[in-house]
Amino acid sequence: MKAIGSCKHTILARPRARMLIAAGVAAAVLSGAAAFGPGGSDALAFTEYSTPAITVAGGNPLIAIQTSHDGLQFYRKQSGTDTWRGEPVAGNQSTYSAPSIAQAGSSVIIAAQGPDNSLDVYWQQAGATGWSGEKVAGAGTTYSAPSLVVNGDGVNIVAQGSGNSLDFYWELNGTTAWHPVMIAGTGTTYSAPAVAANGGGANVVAEGPRNTLDFYWNLNGTPAWHRELVAGVDTTYSAPAITGNDGSANVVAQGPGNSLDFYWQQNGTTQWHPEAIPGADAVSAPSITTYSQNGDDWAVVVVQGPVDSLLNFVNVNGGEVWSSLTVSDFPFFTAGSAPTVIGTNGTEDIAAFGGAGQLLFYGPDGAGVWRQQVVSRVT
Repeated sequence: MKAIGSCKHTILARPRARMLIAAGVAAAVLSGAAAFGPGGSDALAFTEYSTPAITVAGGNPLIAIQTSHDGLQFYRKQSGTDTWRGEPVAGNQSTYSAPSIAQAGSSVIIAAQGPDNSLDVYWQQAGATGWSGEKVAGAGTTYSAPSLVVNGDGVNIVAQGSGNSLDFYWELNGTTAWHPVMIAGTGTTYSAPAVAANGGGANVVAEGPRNTLDFYWNLNGTPAWHRELVAGVDTTYSAPAITGNDGSANVVAQGPGNSLDFYWQQNGTTQWHPEAIPGADAVSAPSITTYSQNGDDWAVVVVQGPVDSLLNFVNVNGGEVWSSLTVSDFPFFTAGSAPTVIGTNGTEDIAAFGGAGQLLFYGPDGAGVWRQQVVSRVT
């Protein structure tokens, strides 16, 4: 595989134990030290949980989760400490999907599927207490976890709509009106979609009919959506993930036989370049991010691997080698969900549920050593 300049990014697959990337090197070691949240010991339970959402604001990681009682909970790591503070965003029976989270100016914004297949959004100003919420779309509109991104001077959300359609919503900062657009009609969309801001527009990916992979793009301020086929029949077996970076779109998805497939396209062109990530054995939907370190651009993909492991694949742009790391030496913190990753300060932060329902965070300490922290034992 060949990384072409800034056109592609490395992908990390993350299983549920711990994962890590050393600066410029494939091997990284997570420390066995853990900062534990409140609560007593957990009994092991073999339960799957929805994927957490993670972002970074002011250099500190923020996580949102769907709780076991279908509530919405938010966690913030206090600057310079290992302490996590949690607060409810919405009560029980309010949230029926994995959430999506982003920083929008001085606010944090969270989107999730609401009751009766509706779509809800919540926000909180920096330094404020409590959360405000509003209905993006009413009952019978939303049939997947949404994906949210800040794009220019507004916020974009995508979700699978009724009849396996694909719906897009946008709102300008400082307003309260959400504008719905159908990107693709009935029978087009068979996974939760993902959205990224890229090149002055929005890029959306989703699994299409017969396990295909579809890409849609739109320039901000224009009404037209354009569809492209990234990969054909029987290529795609998970919800895909996408990021826009350095004038290109990068997409990753689970392929046949638990493979992990990466695709990149230079903005303004129509050709998609497929690459299989060597050695991957993905058993969940992947997550992708990028970051810069020492003048190099890195792509990172994380995914849950076999036996509830956490897999990590990385590649420096311009390089020809995919590096991988499997972290599986936390046997009592087995994977309970697909992981999610965000690039920050020359590295990445990861969140996932453990097999007993504990919310786990992986990130580097001040010495660059990766640590596992239990954010919460009660979810």
